[in-house]
Amino acid sequence: MGRLGELAARLRERDDPALRAELIRLGEELVREVAEEFAGCGLPQKELERAGHLGLLSAAYNLELDRAGDFETFARNLIRGEIRGHIRERFPPPQPPRWLRLLAEQIDRAHHELFRELGRPPTLSELAQKLNLTDEGLKEAFKARDAFLYTSLSQEHRAEDLRPDFHPERIRDRHPSPFPWQARIRLAQALERLSGLWSRLAENMLGLEEDDPWPTVM
Repeated sequence: MGRLGELAARLRERDDPALRAELIRLGEELVREVAEEFAGCGLPQKELERAGHLGLLSAAYNLELDRAGDFETFARNLIRGEIRGHIRERFPPPQPPRWLRLLAEQIDRAHHELFRELGRPPTLSELAQKLNLTDEGLKEAFKARDAFLYTSLSQEHRAEDLRPDFHPERIRDRHPSPFPWQARIRLAQALERLSGLWSRLAENMLGLEEDDPWPTVM
């Protein structure tokens, strides 16, 4: 067991600010080592180290979460997590259109309800039936989600991130309904083209506020 492990073991037995301060001081080398793993992300080393330091602090103040008792591994994982999160905050994927955000909410809600009802993950067809979408339409919705979910940690690869083409017009109702998916999507697209005040006015009139997403079609 190295010095970091010894300090962590002693802190689990007795909370001592001086021991914790030493643990954090020695852990700075871990932060530098982990930050070097992300050297190609497009951000300065010092910025990565600042982000990673939050992971070190989290490890030092949450020793009870280290189930394996291996502080160095525990701290490295938290440091990596903070650095990854910081990079993705600085280089977020493109913002999805409003209609897709609302559709994604419906998909997530329907998936959760079916999982609870069936006691297992639903099939694509079961999920499509729940949403009143054709199977092809749901596949297209997943493709659209994928186009906005991911960004590479590597600056070199970021320009090559896959952004699959998708076609909203293929997202269609399985059965006729009073407010078909095609109409919802077209309306949301039109609202996005409206500017500020007019957009808010139209949303209020049509009951399409962000906090009141489309009702699920049963």
